[in-house]
Amino acid sequence: MSTGDLQLRSVSELMTESFFIPAYQRGYRWTSRQVTELLDDVAAFTLRPRPVQGDFYCLQPIVVTQRGDQWELIDGQQRLTTIFLVLSFFNNRLVEDERSELFSLSYETRANSAAYLKSLDEKARDDNIDFFHIWQAYQTIREWFKTRINRLNYIQGAFLNEVKVIWYEVDHLVGPIDVFTRLNVGKIALTNSELVKALFLKGSNFDGDGSRAKQLQQLRIAQDWDEIERRLQEPGFWYFVTNRQQEANRIELVLQLRAEELGRAATPWDINSMFLAFNAHLAEKHDDVPNEWDAVKRIFLQLDEWYRDRFLYHVVGFLLSQDVKVAQIRDLARKSGSKTTFRAALIEEVFRITLGADTADTGLASFVKDRVAGFDYESHGTSIRRLLLLFNIAALLELGDSGPWFPFDHFKREQWDLEHIRSVKSDMPQRVDAQKAWLGQAIEYFSEPEVAAAGRVDDSSDQALPERLRSLREQEPFDSVAFEAAFNDVIDRYDPGSNVEADHSVGNLTLLDAGTNRSYGNAIFPMKRRRIIALDKAGRFVPPCTKNAFLKYYSSKVDEMLVWTQTDAKEHQDSLVTTLVSFFEKHGAAA
Repeated sequence: MSTGDLQLRSVSELMTESFFIPAYQRGYRWTSRQVTELLDDVAAFTLRPRPVQGDFYCLQPIVVTQRGDQWELIDGQQRLTTIFLVLSFFNNRLVEDERSELFSLSYETRANSAAYLKSLDEKARDDNIDFFHIWQAYQTIREWFKTRINRLNYIQGAFLNEVKVIWYEVDHLVGPIDVFTRLNVGKIALTNSELVKALFLKGSNFDGDGSRAKQLQQLRIAQDWDEIERRLQEPGFWYFVTNRQQEANRIELVLQLRAEELGRAATPWDINSMFLAFNAHLAEKHDDVPNEWDAVKRIFLQLDEWYRDRFLYHVVGFLLSQDVKVAQIRDLARKSGSKTTFRAALIEEVFRITLGADTADTGLASFVKDRVAGFDYESHGTSIRRLLLLFNIAALLELGDSGPWFPFDHFKREQWDLEHIRSVKSDMPQRVDAQKAWLGQAIEYFSEPEVAAAGRVDDSSDQALPERLRSLREQEPFDSVAFEAAFNDVIDRYDPGSNVEADHSVGNLTLLDAGTNRSYGNAIFPMKRRRIIALDKAGRFVPPCTKNAFLKYYSSKVDEMLVWTQTDAKEHQDSLVTTLVSFFEKHGAAA
């Protein structure tokens, strides 16, 4: 939406205005609930625990354009009409000579509505639907104040002077119907970032001497704004720097960082806290818009620098993925003083988050080994997920500058489970439909010609296995007891040792996307392995260390590719420990 003039105006500052409601606007439709919510919010503001001089409650924008000596109301009619009704309630408590003059509302196609707003005649409330809603809203206001009569004067003063609207004046050259359609038909409200953009680009910032140069500054800010938004729309960049999904106005992330830097704390009644932070700051330094924009841009450039640097991308990206705030990382950078110190501080934070300690008090290698050995699936799920993610990142960093970069965008758009590489007997499906699904996967796998030649299906009982499973699946009624026997036979043959405690160790765990895990989670190792290979061939993201585990990359003996043994699990865990120790040693973790 084209930017125009933007300011904060108190309700009392609207009293002399005249508003025109065009034909494209619908009639008044606010419900009692919406009116009550507005009044409750204002009342809560007046009861805030530590009031500060200059505090105010901010309403959503009123969007207008100049129309002769009136303002054409493009958006905010419902709010403005409710404000008029509240002011009318205040007035109607007074004798006529003491009543305040209110702003006026006139209608292009609802001429009688203007008169009814003034009369609020109960007898005419059912004459049309607009009158009915206006009357209902006014009665809601009267009822609401009945229980607050002792605070009425105080609330009235706050309503007039401490309740403000965001006044957004659209250039008269912009089609008001187009703006209305964008805001109402599509229900795309003005966002914080759009309001901040209007603050930076409003024409009054660039008037005066040297106006040509100032107009070029305005153009530069507009171009910078679009370029920052374009860059943040890149999935790789966006999901590096944040964990949240957001399709539009991604520049809000950068603006929020600057708002926090300005020290303008959000309060419960600040529904546009980011806008209010910039508005207050620029009001104090109205001649300093280009410098303030440069401060915003520096934040973006810092994020961009991290994104382009292979080491910072992976280490900062890991920390951000673990819900460390961008502001915390920026604070580390500010305190570090040099890039070397900053990198060391990042590694210390990774060490603390991943291993739960500030230093390795027994020597780095033995500390990491003991800490990893102490983790188990049932008690340390979150810690193991974090550990396995770092394993992937550290392994990629070992490859040097020519190696691939970890795709945080793919990783963050999936949900990840901890997967037992070797199945656990206790994970046997319990529902009949799940048991039949497991049989279907097993039959499909064992029926493939190449499976018989792969090293395990080598006797008559194994060769008959597909038929045994198929017969069991088709049997009616389904025999769950027979299924349990078949399940245990398959697990014992292809996942030997699946009922020992070691199955919950880090060495028998890896990261797998939730969809795949919940479809194949209790399948035998060779079935899972085949699924991982198929996903990789199809171009689906599989964490590199997950793929390596199922390909037995970490195993010293690979004579039985279709079985995951306790030795395989141990060597997998040893590789994880070795990789992390190397990572921390190389990049300077405390030892």
